[in-house]
Amino acid sequence: MRGETVRYRARVKSHGREVATRVFTRKGDAVAWEHDQRRSLRAGEWIDPRRARIPLARLESGWRESRQGLKRKSLEADLSAWRNHVEPKFGDTPLASITRAQIEQWVGSLIAGGVAPATARRYLATLRSVLAFAVADNRLTRNPAVGIRVSSTRGGRREGQFLTHAELDALADACRGTYGDVVLVLGLCGLRRGEPAGLKVADTIQVPGPGLRVQRTVLASSADGALYEDTPKTGRVRTVPLPQRAADVILNRAEGRTATDWIFAAPAGGPLSESNWKRSVAWAAATEAIGRPGLRVHGLRHTSASLWLASGADPKVVQRVLGHASAAMTMDLYGHLIDQNLLAAADRIGGTTGAQAPGRGMQKAPGRDL
Repeated sequence: MRGETVRYRARVKSHGREVATRVFTRKGDAVAWEHDQRRSLRAGEWIDPRRARIPLARLESGWRESRQGLKRKSLEADLSAWRNHVEPKFGDTPLASITRAQIEQWVGSLIAGGVAPATARRYLATLRSVLAFAVADNRLTRNPAVGIRVSSTRGGRREGQFLTHAELDALADACRGTYGDVVLVLGLCGLRRGEPAGLKVADTIQVPGPGLRVQRTVLASSADGALYEDTPKTGRVRTVPLPQRAADVILNRAEGRTATDWIFAAPAGGPLSESNWKRSVAWAAATEAIGRPGLRVHGLRHTSASLWLASGADPKVVQRVLGHASAAMTMDLYGHLIDQNLLAAADRIGGTTGAQAPGRGMQKAPGRDL
């Protein structure tokens, strides 16, 4: 009848059975959709469009189960990002309706709202993981979050703060109580968060000099603050040689204790958490006292890298000390510190260019000025 809207229904069959149908207002769109579905069937890539109609939140339980193999810290970060940022934005949205443009707009709004780029990357990674689960579950043919990058709008990668030898000593002295010596161990050995708390007396070794076997970490749950043991970040045990001053601290604390005792034990027993340690030594006041307000505990790991590299240690050695996956990672993170040592290295070789001055092993060619 005149005035009625003409609609075109496209049907796709496989082995004599209708597997998909969709209605369009334009014939060309119906034909194109049908051809696309048939191409996917022939290539073995076809996915029932109805499986992508469920809201993203319906995948949460299955996705959560698929993540159980992660380290606890990573899993808690994923669940927090999902609960506080991803689900409120996309939880009610059908899978098929989530587009790359929507995701890019969401990431942009996060950064515009003051979220740090690194944090926005963490939230994006969680969404990407959920959508990857949808692809694996044959609900989507592709992941719309793949390839989206979060550019830094705050001057690029932040270089970590690090202290000089004198500042490290001053910070250890400024920390009150009986745990100020932990600063020396952190600043000289480059231990990660949770690794000092995970040290036991049995972890002290001779390599042939004094050293530590870093094989566990003790962290606080982001959910309830309870302490738990885990493997190091990379999952690998590593050996860290102890500079003499750090060795003095470790051996003094290990003296008279059994192999299973914590080296840095809490006053009431058990491992010493980072938050309790910071409170015990008055970390904020101590960093303020040495003129480094806002210094993070992680800055002592950067300090260790700086001191080892300044001493002339090969980046491969520093990689082993810090527990990086590769020397390339060490160079990427601390290459600027190596650059600072180039001029000093050239001077040690012989002049800022590395060339020897005339008269020190070089003969002046006759008839020519060098």
